[in-house]
Amino acid sequence: MAIISDFNEEEQKPTHSSPPQPQSSSSSSSSSFSAAFDRSNPIAFLERVFQFVSEHSDFLATESAEKEIALLVRAAGKKKREFLKSEREKAEKKKREDLKASEEREKSDKRLKEEKEPKAEDTSKDESTSKVPNKGNGLDLEKYSWTQSLQEVNVNVPVPNGTKSRFVTVEIKKNHLKVGLKGQPPIIEGEFYKSVKPDDCYWSIECNFYSFDQA
Repeated sequence: MAIISDFNEEEQKPTHSSPPQPQSSSSSSSSSFSAAFDRSNPIAFLERVFQFVSEHSDFLATESAEKEIALLVRAAGKKKREFLKSEREKAEKKKREDLKASEEREKSDKRLKEEKEPKAEDTSKDESTSKVPNKGNGLDLEKYSWTQSLQEVNVNVPVPNGTKSRFVTVEIKKNHLKVGLKGQPPIIEGEFYKSVKPDDCYWSIECNFYSFDQA
């Protein structure tokens, strides 16, 4: 329900020298407007409003009517957009706050759970310590084996039958060793536990085994 009233300015009080003149029925100071507003069809409501204004005043016939109505529509639209923007920002802020609070609760629950649970002892051991030394006080690994004495270390690498020395790639440096067959990935490549003297090291092929001695 909407009520639109149009009040005229208060007329001056009559003086004793000029008695009041009677008003005609067409100069009524206010008019009542009543119409139902359908949210799905606001244009129909506006049409009734303008029809009412047209029937009860000459406002729409003035040159400034369209401009004044346009200004009114822009102002109302701006106010509505600002309101919707404010509501969206409030909703997004609340969403961020709820998400942050949820993350904080999860962290807190996780800390409490970790504090209650007894810490498991680290029973893992180095792989090399779990292997049994071979007869040469070294280890037998998947691709090679090695033995050692107080004076030297001997590394044995199995190679295919008929392998010639020219097919073998060997790089012995002070802190690095690389062994393999040409055109294939290295069989051994890594750093020495301690530095060696490359000039005191040698290698040879014996019975399909590549042997490397480190003095």
